[in-house]
Amino acid sequence: MRRLRRLPWQFIFLSLFFFVLFFKLRLVPGGSVSIERAAPTPPRDDVAIPASDFNSYDPTSEPGGVGTVNDFREPRFYSGGTRFLIGSPNTTRYPTPAIFDPYPEYNSKEWSKQWQGTFRPCTGPRGKTLDRTRSEDMMSVYPGTQQGFPRPVFGSQEALGLRSDVCTDRYGRYGPYGFGDNEPEHTGLMKRRNVDWDAVNWGALQSQCYERNAGRYNPAQPDQHYGQHIMSLNSPKPPQPASPPDSLSYKSRSAVILRASEDMKWNPSHQQYMRSLIMELSLHSGSEYQVFFLVDVHNEELDIEHDPEAVQRAMANIPPEFRDMTVLFNTRLMRQWYPRVNEYRAIFQHLQALQVFAQMYPEFDHYWQLEVDGRVMGHTYHFLEQAIEFAKQQPRKHLWERNAYCYAPGAHGTWKEFTQNVAKDLQGKKTVWGPVAVQGIQPQGPSPPVPHPEDDQFEWGVGEEADLITFLPIFNPTQTNWTFPWMLWNLPRDTPRRASPITQWRVSRRLLNAMHQAELDGMAFGSELSAPSWALLHGFKAVHVPHPIYMDGKWSPTELARIFNKGPPENINGEPDSIWNWDLGSIHLWYRMTYMFSTQTAEDLFRRWMGYPVDPILLHQGIRPEYRPGRYWDDGGSVDEPKYGRLCFPPMLLHAIKNPDLPMIPGEAVNTFSLGIESLNWKEWDWMRFPDTPIAPNVAGQQGQ
Repeated sequence: MRRLRRLPWQFIFLSLFFFVLFFKLRLVPGGSVSIERAAPTPPRDDVAIPASDFNSYDPTSEPGGVGTVNDFREPRFYSGGTRFLIGSPNTTRYPTPAIFDPYPEYNSKEWSKQWQGTFRPCTGPRGKTLDRTRSEDMMSVYPGTQQGFPRPVFGSQEALGLRSDVCTDRYGRYGPYGFGDNEPEHTGLMKRRNVDWDAVNWGALQSQCYERNAGRYNPAQPDQHYGQHIMSLNSPKPPQPASPPDSLSYKSRSAVILRASEDMKWNPSHQQYMRSLIMELSLHSGSEYQVFFLVDVHNEELDIEHDPEAVQRAMANIPPEFRDMTVLFNTRLMRQWYPRVNEYRAIFQHLQALQVFAQMYPEFDHYWQLEVDGRVMGHTYHFLEQAIEFAKQQPRKHLWERNAYCYAPGAHGTWKEFTQNVAKDLQGKKTVWGPVAVQGIQPQGPSPPVPHPEDDQFEWGVGEEADLITFLPIFNPTQTNWTFPWMLWNLPRDTPRRASPITQWRVSRRLLNAMHQAELDGMAFGSELSAPSWALLHGFKAVHVPHPIYMDGKWSPTELARIFNKGPPENINGEPDSIWNWDLGSIHLWYRMTYMFSTQTAEDLFRRWMGYPVDPILLHQGIRPEYRPGRYWDDGGSVDEPKYGRLCFPPMLLHAIKNPDLPMIPGEAVNTFSLGIESLNWKEWDWMRFPDTPIAPNVAGQQGQ
């Protein structure tokens, strides 16, 4: 047989390849691999498109509706997998997984120059001190991504500094938290010791973790050990600021509130998701985050504030492992806190419970509100910390205007190019600069350092923590046909406001305090108006974070950038043709997104990633035929794990997933009517969209007072 002759250039290329590979993958104890930090790779399709190109659309080219011509399934999401990552779809072996470690080098020389105290590892659910080199304590990823995997349509891993060169499958993501405990060893990952999860007490583990690391945090904000499982009318004394010795900084703490109803239908995926949040955010970080389960008790007859037996009955549906981190509330309690608002339904006042929570637990600087139907495909600490850092580095100049865009890197270019082009488009136009003045409201935020934004060189706000972080754009709804643009109490009808769909937000303590005080005085905005509007009026920093959002379709970035960014640059999506209009004209596009309040793609991709077979009866479980948006949204597609291996997704945030477990829940398929609006009086519904309707609900009588 003729020998292959290696040319010198081939030898040099192979040497460089293995040199890079050696430094990218570092062996650690246990035979796994820890991925070192690497500079983010540039997007493949970030080509800036001149703004004039977005105005050449001919609506007669799509008689079926905007965006329908290219509404076809994108099979590249599921035509790949873990075996394909190593170059051959037919191999019988799995690639070597790697431990994903996004945490700082705690206690290092550089770390100790900045931070007060010492990091001490915490105890995990297996009864041992957590070890970040042990795969049973950490999530795992694979170097590389599925070949041909689509790029995000909106946002990007690069903009946030997320790792775009790795992906994770279901075992690497949720294996440490109980997924696959009873399955044979054929996954390519090391077998983990099973845990008696019912014997785990996550509340106690988090409190112990704080005690070990208390020296890192402000002593004026002590941990309460969270033995109180209910909200009450007796809030503790607010913490006092303290300066650490030697000019070192105390690390701030954040509460993560996972919110659900008492009658929630639990399944293993919910529990694995909650365990991942606690491990990745709280225990591995030494209590930088504290995770709570906030439960809405619908039975107002239960006196959860004074009756221990009522508390036990309300807790009965909650798995034992989470009961000591659970906080209960009900409408009765919200009514006692905010009697002047006279509206307590979650669809209209979703932030009330979070406001009261911040009064009960004031030791945190920020409060994340998350939902049980969301999932982070990637490491949660990495995802949230990168979102926080992105928001921190955004200048305030043109911030409210940028917040309204759906940033499409394939059309807008890199984030830097996008911000520069927005600035050019805003030359000579009026923009938000500091608090927006409203009679009777004293702004609590900072005043601009210069009188006019033209005098600022994009310096004000850089390095400033955001008071509000959202995962969808923040827009002006007053001229749109959005759902609740006129939901305000005891405020003038012309009060400036902003909205951001889906209240999975991070809100600062000072913004929640301002919202709380306003509701005590009877002034309030509707749920998705609340935090954005109060941030606008007080001059607090609010940032829409452009995390990667994918769309299951064949649209070009230019086409989608045009559809999702209508209006003048100073009021994107704030005009009558807004993408947020609730006229169902855009819902076939929303259904194709991986992050939206009403979407089929998030659940579809998650179920395929979990290895579930495509379920044809999905169409008949709660989705009315007249509300099946899209032309081909129900095409089956396929998942071929024997050929490709398991699906392996890059970091992304999915919402909403109503069916995370294999059996489908009747009536729980994601659809237009999954928002609770089916319970509304339709005259009330019309008034919320069109305030001049003759018959209006009680809230109308409170407006303008």
